[in-house]
Amino acid sequence: MKKRFILTLIIIGSLVSCDSYLDEVPDNRQTIKTLDDVSEILVSAYSEAIYSFVEWKSDNATYIKENTQFDWSTELYSYRPVVSEEDQDTPTYLWDNNYQAIAHANQALAALEEIEGGDADFRNALTGEALITRAYNHFMLANVFCQHYSEGNKGALGLPYITKPETKLQVSYDRGTLEETYNLIEKDLLDGLPLISDKYYVGTGKYHFNKNAAYAFASRYFLFKGDYEKCIEYSNKILGNGVVSTAYIRDMDAVFAGSGSVAIANRFTDVTDPTNLMVVRKQSVMVNRYTRGYQANTNTFVNIFVQNRPQGATTDQRDLRYGFSSSSARAQPKYTELFEYTTSTTGFPYFIMPELRSEEVVLNRMESYVRLNRLTDALNDYNVMAPQRYNNGGQLQLSAIVAYYGGTEQEAMLEFVIGERRKEFLREGLRWFDIKRLGLEVYHIILTDSNGNVSKDVTLEAADARKAEQIPAKAIANGIEENPGY
Repeated sequence: MKKRFILTLIIIGSLVSCDSYLDEVPDNRQTIKTLDDVSEILVSAYSEAIYSFVEWKSDNATYIKENTQFDWSTELYSYRPVVSEEDQDTPTYLWDNNYQAIAHANQALAALEEIEGGDADFRNALTGEALITRAYNHFMLANVFCQHYSEGNKGALGLPYITKPETKLQVSYDRGTLEETYNLIEKDLLDGLPLISDKYYVGTGKYHFNKNAAYAFASRYFLFKGDYEKCIEYSNKILGNGVVSTAYIRDMDAVFAGSGSVAIANRFTDVTDPTNLMVVRKQSVMVNRYTRGYQANTNTFVNIFVQNRPQGATTDQRDLRYGFSSSSARAQPKYTELFEYTTSTTGFPYFIMPELRSEEVVLNRMESYVRLNRLTDALNDYNVMAPQRYNNGGQLQLSAIVAYYGGTEQEAMLEFVIGERRKEFLREGLRWFDIKRLGLEVYHIILTDSNGNVSKDVTLEAADARKAEQIPAKAIANGIEENPGY
């Protein structure tokens, strides 16, 4: 990876507290003279903040009595504004880091307007990467801090969409509507897609928005928007027009085989694996600490992998429960904790996260097929995926799925595909967005007494306003409109 090209900038709605920083307008940036300089800027257009803290808000997490709990993780888990912490693994950290990444994308675009000469194809590729990163960072912020996009919600609050470098200390931002936010995301996405090129990346190009990663983002975007024809169109850019190939579906038996959580996680995050379309370095003090916070336990795994199994008596290779004897928490070993030393004795933990995977694209297309009542197409894709997940092959006929779930063929297939999504993306955060998209209810036990009886709990209703994470307190204090319902 290239080194990061650091800019002096303001994070929207949350000014840095350094007095000297506030004494000058933030236009004293490092000089950017060449296209290579722009390329260096774009290294910082990828946020190091996790969004997967939303996993703790989902039905994949439960109260673990033995675990160390923190005020901020309890605030997340119990659907309260997170006000006790602003560092790694929190909504504020995501807000700050994503808007920082957006600022780098904007500075790259501004520099491209000023720099003369240079290779035209390289310029176009840089423009495409800047537009796609700007769109993606806004998109993930919108899906955390806004309601899910739908016809009924499109008039709800959106997010400030920043398209120019900030040159003033005090700027007033209007959140606009969710529809306006999505329109701007889509414009950047569609403008950037034809420009993306894999030609100029060093090595695998997996730490950047390469072509397949950009198409995967488009697949996710149009699924979440509810434009299922477009989701299929952009999924097909990766998968092809016919039945999916196993080239885009890793053999989970090979990934999760053997012993040792580090070895397993290294296989899952392997940057050379063709199914990992884009990987990003993420900072976290919680993701790999099974004895901290709210996690899955054995009952969670049973609910996900055993009690939702129309495949019959078989083993799902994803049902892998690692943990420690001191805690009842269980987790798939998907990530390896690494550590960066800033001094000889101190530093911070981080990990490499597959931000976009081809299996997500497969499942996006399967759901879109179902939504359009193309049930055979969805089932054909599943039956290619199944032997890579289930010991008995796991392949199914539509009649078996309907018999298991009930309802119409389309209703049964939708419930089936959503269940497969939950299995595939455990620990990755995507379940929360499905909960928002599908209007699902979530029940959380917050505390139990010495006898194991529930003494405190919370229910998140199907149309609960708290599904939009509250805007960070310091952003609200600086004039950003807060979310209702808290």
